[in-house]
Amino acid sequence: MDKYELIIFDLDGTLADTSPGVLNSIRYAQKMMNLPPITLEQMYSHIGPPMEESYHRNFGLTGEALQRAMAYHKEHAINQGYKEIKLYDGIVELLTALKDSGYKTAVATLKAHTTALKIFDSVGLIDKFDVIKGVDIEAPMTKAQLLKYCMSALNIPPERSLLIGDSVYDAKGAKEAGISFLAVTYGFGFKKGEDMSDVHNVGVCDSVADIYKLLIE
Repeated sequence: MDKYELIIFDLDGTLADTSPGVLNSIRYAQKMMNLPPITLEQMYSHIGPPMEESYHRNFGLTGEALQRAMAYHKEHAINQGYKEIKLYDGIVELLTALKDSGYKTAVATLKAHTTALKIFDSVGLIDKFDVIKGVDIEAPMTKAQLLKYCMSALNIPPERSLLIGDSVYDAKGAKEAGISFLAVTYGFGFKKGEDMSDVHNVGVCDSVADIYKLLIE
């Protein structure tokens, strides 16, 4: 895959298992707003989609109540949740190899931008990326808009850019932004053995080691 100059990563379920921080942020919002309990499956469904979509779907929130829930979620994420993550095995080695091979690297995540920066600072990966872009609750962006921001910031065209992600939201964003998409099945969205024929992609990787083989070896 030597046609690419820019490798963009999703965060949740692609670079790291962020589920403990996400679930605890939901629990904090529930506590602060006396929201009803939801199933564990519903809680995991928050990982990947835009935050407002998840809180509306699972709690029926709209308007000011929806904004308050997202603010509480972000409050916990910034104060504590950013530390409740685990990088997937091989990620540090992959990012190092990509930089050594001359690739530009970026992150496009639907997490709050401030939370994303704190996450990468806490795990010592800030210098592994040329651009890190998350969303601002006051001015939300779609996945496609985040991807276009990363490309514009580095002046690299869509045909030379690749997104690596674990969900249909990533695939859809890549398609809307006009860039290639590499799916991974070790995260929260796509599963190993799943039929991916309907998903816009240039390949499917079941592990970080598979990504390494595809892009480096």
